[in-house]
Amino acid sequence: MSRPKKSAVFLCKCGPNIADFVDLEEVAGWAEKIDGVEMIETHNLFCSPDGMNAFREMLKGKSIDNVIVAACSPKMHEKTFQNLAGETGINMSRVQIANIREHCAWVTKDKTEATTKARALISAALCRAEHAEELEHRTMKVNTDILIIGGGVSGMEAALTAAQAGRKVYIVDREVSLGGTVIKTEEVAPNMECSPCMLAPRLSLVKDNPDIEVITNAEVTDILGFYGNFTAKIRKKARYVKDNCIGCEVCFAVCPVEIDSPFHLGMGKWKAVHTLFPGSVPAAAVIDRDACRHFVDQSCDECRKVCPFESIDFEQKDEDVEISVGAIVVATGFDQDDMSAYPRLGYGRIDNVFTLSEFERMASSNGPCSGEVRLKNGEKPGAVAVVHCAGSLMDDGIPYCSGICCLSAVKTGVLMRAQNPDVKVYNIHNDLVLDGPDRSRFFSKAKKEGTVFIKCRDTGTVSVSENNGRISVTADGLEPVDVDMVVLANGMRPSVGTRELAEMLNVEVDQDGFFKADHDMLNSTGASVDGIHLAGCAAGPCDIATSITRGRAAVGDAISRLMPGREIELEIMTACIDSEVCAGCKLCISVCPYKAITYDSEKQVCSVNEAICHGCGTCAATCASGAARAKHFTDEQIYAEIRGLFVS
Repeated sequence: MSRPKKSAVFLCKCGPNIADFVDLEEVAGWAEKIDGVEMIETHNLFCSPDGMNAFREMLKGKSIDNVIVAACSPKMHEKTFQNLAGETGINMSRVQIANIREHCAWVTKDKTEATTKARALISAALCRAEHAEELEHRTMKVNTDILIIGGGVSGMEAALTAAQAGRKVYIVDREVSLGGTVIKTEEVAPNMECSPCMLAPRLSLVKDNPDIEVITNAEVTDILGFYGNFTAKIRKKARYVKDNCIGCEVCFAVCPVEIDSPFHLGMGKWKAVHTLFPGSVPAAAVIDRDACRHFVDQSCDECRKVCPFESIDFEQKDEDVEISVGAIVVATGFDQDDMSAYPRLGYGRIDNVFTLSEFERMASSNGPCSGEVRLKNGEKPGAVAVVHCAGSLMDDGIPYCSGICCLSAVKTGVLMRAQNPDVKVYNIHNDLVLDGPDRSRFFSKAKKEGTVFIKCRDTGTVSVSENNGRISVTADGLEPVDVDMVVLANGMRPSVGTRELAEMLNVEVDQDGFFKADHDMLNSTGASVDGIHLAGCAAGPCDIATSITRGRAAVGDAISRLMPGREIELEIMTACIDSEVCAGCKLCISVCPYKAITYDSEKQVCSVNEAICHGCGTCAATCASGAARAKHFTDEQIYAEIRGLFVS
């Protein structure tokens, strides 16, 4: 049996917190008799300046292998004593904390029992220390580049803010162009500002900034790493149009194929070769492979013949891109609630029942109706009903208030009267959410100009039906309202793919499915994982102004920490895999939450990337062969600690 290593035991009174409940003199006398204990010191407060200096001086020049500190929780001062011991040449792994305050003095009323328990905890720490393995401090310079997932107003503002600070920025968006949801509206309440006019300068700034790389028609497929050192894998879909395309639209005229336009929400058409909107960023067009006759039956290549820039490339392939960044800003926006899930509202069943976003598209000059809101028979509506909270505040729908729908619902009457001053507009609502003076004034103006606001007891009882060629809107306690058109003010849900992206990033989502902030007040733009930041509606419903503010705040937090030249300390207590024992079963890969383990198909063994590993120990707990080990928490150390409890 090997000789016990030389140990020093430091007993902290912690003022009266420990001394009044544990007989430290008896503990010191007991420790003196243990083989290998070379030094026993007691102090009133080892964490005080005087105590820390005494701790350091007591170890200097002594031949001590292990240090046991019997004091408070390791969460409080383990790092403090590890650093102090390190100054005297003792490795941090050889500093063990015996928690005789929270685990003993504070929970054990009888002093004799508390003293016995304190001895057991110190004995456990002494036994555990015998199996300590040296740990090495490692650092890495932070990567100051930033990835932004989502190219709406919040993502673009985040990108511009970071680029102004001299950082390299990547914006990834699944759409073929930037702009998000806002670009599909024309006027923004309450000031009725021109949306494209607001966005065009921002789009231009993004396009012209050499520090911003725009990757559209693409999705993030995997994320590895941690704060300061993320690796993102991106699948960039083929556009079949080269980057030198300027969106001149010459090819549009000769394309023989028309398809439903998602940009117009299916209410308008565009060609198989198209751009999202004039002035889009990037400007390059895209070809719909499923509709293009060149791909369907090889019967057409007219676009290639007329392109003045020779930009058409039918041989283009999907591309996998890998980038390294220091922080990630999630700005994935939102999706509108699907109104077809509520048959009583008539959507998809009754003609001229539209969602709020569809109405906005019809009212836009670049929309499917060129700005003229019409019924499906081509006539102008004489009466319109706007149903607030459609599908919201209901157990079988959206259980929350999105907070911004009411303002857009009020805007409907303003837009309709601009086209037809005599139109009758009825807003059917319960509570109205119109916070702030500007919104209140907008509501008063709409009411004064002729919008009729009808309060019902419960918007969840609203029903839409056909009635002699018109549409009838009814609700509990409400006289039927007969109109030509119904607009459903539907709420905001998390964007499609939010949960999958959250799993990829290893962050939490809240009870409503949006990305969960680290703290609603103290860190509302930070996710539950360091280095992941939340912007815009990714963290929950908000208006344009708030989206922009969140974007700036999120990236501001990121760049304030990703300083050029700054080094971050890597996890020391990582896992490791013994290649001689590993059976190559890959169970460790399936459970690793940080994707830090890879499989070598040639050697048929797994290995840990210690630059990514967080030392959670999940792989060690799963490994059937015992090849995976968690440093500083090995089986030998844990078993020794347990045995030590019974030899005091």
